[in-house]
Amino acid sequence: MKKLLPFVIAALVIPGVALAKGKPPTKTNHGKAKVQYVLKGDLSAFSAFDSSSNTNGSVTILVDSSNRHGKALKGMSLTFTGMVASNTKVVLDNGVTVITDGDQGIVKVRAPKEARNMSGSDLAAILSALPVRQVIDQGTAS
Repeated sequence: MKKLLPFVIAALVIPGVALAKGKPPTKTNHGKAKVQYVLKGDLSAFSAFDSSSNTNGSVTILVDSSNRHGKALKGMSLTFTGMVASNTKVVLDNGVTVITDGDQGIVKVRAPKEARNMSGSDLAAILSALPVRQVIDQGTAS
C-alpha cells in the first residue's frame, strides 16, 4: 500500500496541473488609443458655454507650435465651432475676466492616435469636429 500511494497522488495531481495551465488569456482592445493634442498660439473669436440657453461656445487658434502629435498643424488656423461645452475647462490669465482676440493661449483636444499621421488639413478637420477639453489664456504677447 505504501508503494501505491505516490502513484495515486501523482495520478490525481497531473490532470489538475494540465487543466490549470490552459491557454493564456487574449488581450482585448477596449477602444482606439487616444492622445492629447496641445495647440499653442493666438486665440480669437472666443465665446464661452452659455448656461442660460444651453449653447456651446467656440474658439479659434492660429497654431504657432504644438506637441509632437499636432506638429502638422503649425501655421494653420483651427476653429472649434460649438465645441466649447459646459465641461470644457477655461483657465484665464491673472485678473482677466474674458479672452480677447490676440491673446496667447493653449487649446487641448483628445483625438485618436492614428490621426497624428494625417496631413495638416485632414488633421485640422478631425480636431475641429471634436470637443475642446481645455482653453488656457496666457494673456497678450509681450
